[in-house]
Amino acid sequence: MIKILGIGIWVCLVTLGTGYAVANMTAGAAQEAPPPANYFEGLDYKKTDTIAVPIIAENAIQGYVLARFVYTIDGKTAAALAVPPEPIILDQAFKSVYSVTSFDFRNPERYDLPALLAELKDNVNTKYGKPVVEDVMIDQFDFLPKNQLGGEVLKTK
Repeated sequence: MIKILGIGIWVCLVTLGTGYAVANMTAGAAQEAPPPANYFEGLDYKKTDTIAVPIIAENAIQGYVLARFVYTIDGKTAAALAVPPEPIILDQAFKSVYSVTSFDFRNPERYDLPALLAELKDNVNTKYGKPVVEDVMIDQFDFLPKNQLGGEVLKTK
């Protein structure tokens, strides 16, 4: 009986010693090589509402630009903000698209979207006074000419 009790104590001591040694070896290895940081770790992707920007040329509305954006923001930063970036992004996008004068709607060419996105990001971060928005991307960007809108025009007497 004493032999069995002695063997049991010996097995327990060997198990405890082995567990202690393994824990020390793995803890040292984990501290030496931290996992590489991921760019997308902690970033939230948020969509804005769709905006309709009237395009005026030759003293008449030529059509509307429908635009929706996606922006990335750090989750911790977003939680700390009193005002979310979405209204500022939409305001800046409306102003930027509305103020375009060089776009010919009879002969449409490519709109300079990279410049628009960079301008939106810079303007939003300038309003906050620090880098808040990491990136702004296009979710939707369409031009609807006035003659393709459909619906009836109300006539006034």
